[in-house]
Amino acid sequence: MVPHDLHEAVAAQAFRGGKHVLLEKPIAPTLDACDRILAAAKAAGTVFMVAENAQYWPEIVKTKELIDAGTIGDILTARAAFVVEFDEYWFKEKRPWRYEKARTGGGITIDGGTHWIRPLRMWMGEIDEVIAVVGHPLKQMEGESLVRALFRFQSDKVAGFDAMMVTTVFAPEPWWRVTGTKGEIVIEGGFAGGIRLFDGDHREGRLMAEPQGYGKSFGPELDDFAEAVLHDRPLAAGPEQAIGELRTALAIYRSVESRRWEKVWA
Repeated sequence: MVPHDLHEAVAAQAFRGGKHVLLEKPIAPTLDACDRILAAAKAAGTVFMVAENAQYWPEIVKTKELIDAGTIGDILTARAAFVVEFDEYWFKEKRPWRYEKARTGGGITIDGGTHWIRPLRMWMGEIDEVIAVVGHPLKQMEGESLVRALFRFQSDKVAGFDAMMVTTVFAPEPWWRVTGTKGEIVIEGGFAGGIRLFDGDHREGRLMAEPQGYGKSFGPELDDFAEAVLHDRPLAAGPEQAIGELRTALAIYRSVESRRWEKVWA
């Protein structure tokens, strides 16, 4: 749990010491650094896991179960909205490193936005290309604090990705909306969570699971790591999976410069 620009050095030192490593996302700010970390992990032969807790977020997991069960039919499109009011809690250091682009590798996309990108990949498969615009309304942050993007998946389906952290008050809105041929699943905004299903039988929305929330993702995440260390059980998602969120963020940044669709896996 160190700033992004320190991930490689700290992970490499741990691997040289023969340690198991649970590393916060993103693996590193660049693909070259990710490759070196993965190579060090392979050489060490120890457990390496990237702590993308969205993989274990109860509402995300339940939504995947509902999608896989055909509850809303075939997915048509989706939207992820990482929209949170600016809170000094996240930047409480004397000199907040998240304000510095050289330390983070970007702005809110490469950092908190990954928690919203992983679920889209879990539900809809791999992202093929993106097109995006960004803004900088949070003036103290060098990286972007506003994103509007479209993701085209390898299935040719499209989802929207919005991210915003500004000093204003937001109206309530879902953090995720997944639209299918038979209905729609909505994950309510806020860290408390909650899933509602809207279909022909539940036009007013049916609560599909009692709200668990973001905080309930960390226990299963740590359990997964512990099981891999103690009992050699496979991880729910290997560290290579986290490359997808980083590649998506980097493609967003390239798209901002080119003003074109950019391939994620080019």
